Amino acid sequence: MRSIAEKTIKKYLPSLRVEGKTIRLKRLPALYQGFYDFEELDIFEQPFLVIKVNDKGLGPKDFKKHSKILKASLDYPQIWFLKELHFNKVQRMIENELNFVIEDKQVHLPSLNISIRPEVVKVSPITQLSGMSVNMLIREILLGDLTGKSKVEIATIFKTTKMSSGRAIEPLLENELCSEIKVGVVKKIQFKDRSELWNYLKKNINTPVKEIIFIDKVPKAMPLSGVSALSKHSMLADDEIFTFASDKKAFKKKITNTEPVLEEFAKACIELWDRPTTLQENECINVIDTYLVLKNIQDERVQIELSNLLKKKKLEI
Repeated sequence: MRSIAEKTIKKYLPSLRVEGKTIRLKRLPALYQGFYDFEELDIFEQPFLVIKVNDKGLGPKDFKKHSKILKASLDYPQIWFLKELHFNKVQRMIENELNFVIEDKQVHLPSLNISIRPEVVKVSPITQLSGMSVNMLIREILLGDLTGKSKVEIATIFKTTKMSSGRAIEPLLENELCSEIKVGVVKKIQFKDRSELWNYLKKNINTPVKEIIFIDKVPKAMPLSGVSALSKHSMLADDEIFTFASDKKAFKKKITNTEPVLEEFAKACIELWDRPTTLQENECINVIDTYLVLKNIQDERVQIELSNLLKKKKLEI
C-alpha cells in the first residue's frame, strides 16, 4: 500500500526507497483519536511512524508534547504529515528539529539529513495604475481614440505634460495593456482590444471613492455620481440627497469656506475621489466609473439597472 507521505517524498527524492502501511497504535489515549492517523513508513529499511495531522489547529507545540505519548505506543522515529502549515509554524518545526512532510510542498527529515522544498519563484506584483492611467484605460474602452497616438498627442488630450502622460502610460505597458510601436522616428501607443481592457478593469480596478462628506449646499459644475447618476439613465428612483463626485484637490479649490455637516442637515453628498472625473455624460460621471462606484452595492435594484446600463454600452458584467 502506498503511504500518504510516500508520494511527496518520492516527488523530491525519487531515488529514496520508501514503503508504507497503515497501522493502529496500541494503548493510544482516546484524546488523540481523530486528531491523527498513523502509518509505518520504511525508508532505507528503517521504520518511521508517520503521523497524519487531521486537526488544522494543532502546531509544533502540540506535536512536541504529543510525540512523547505516541512514542510510548510505538518507539519509532516520527514524521509529521500535514496538508498545509503556516510559514511561521514551519519555521518552528525546523527549529525544534522535527521530521515533517507537507503534502506536495516540503520534505524535512533532519534525522536523515534531508531537507528539501521547491524553489520559491518570485512573482513581480502587478504594477499599480495611477489615476491618470485608469482614466486613459477608461477613455480607450469608451472612445478608443488613444491607440495610434504618441505620448505627446495623448498628453494634449489629457491637458498635461509629455512627462506626466509618459508616467501614466508606463504601468499600462508593464501590465501589457498596451505596447509601443515605432513609426518612423515617433513611438505610437497601441492598446489591446476593448474586451481585454474591460476584463482587466473589472478584475483589477476598484472604486475611486476615498471619502464621503455631506455639505449644506448643492455644488455647481460637479457631475452626479452613484445612485444619482444611475437614476438619471434608468427608472431607478434617486436618493433624497443628490450625490456628486469630485477629486479631493478640485473640491478644495471649487468649494471654499464649506464645512461638512451631518447627513440630516445636508443638501448634497460629495464623493471625494483619488483621481479626476473624466468623460462626463449628461451631467453624470461616465458609465464605467458608475460601475466602479456601485459594483459592490448589495441592492438588487441597483445591480439590475447597472447591468442594463452597461449592456446599452456593450459592456457586459
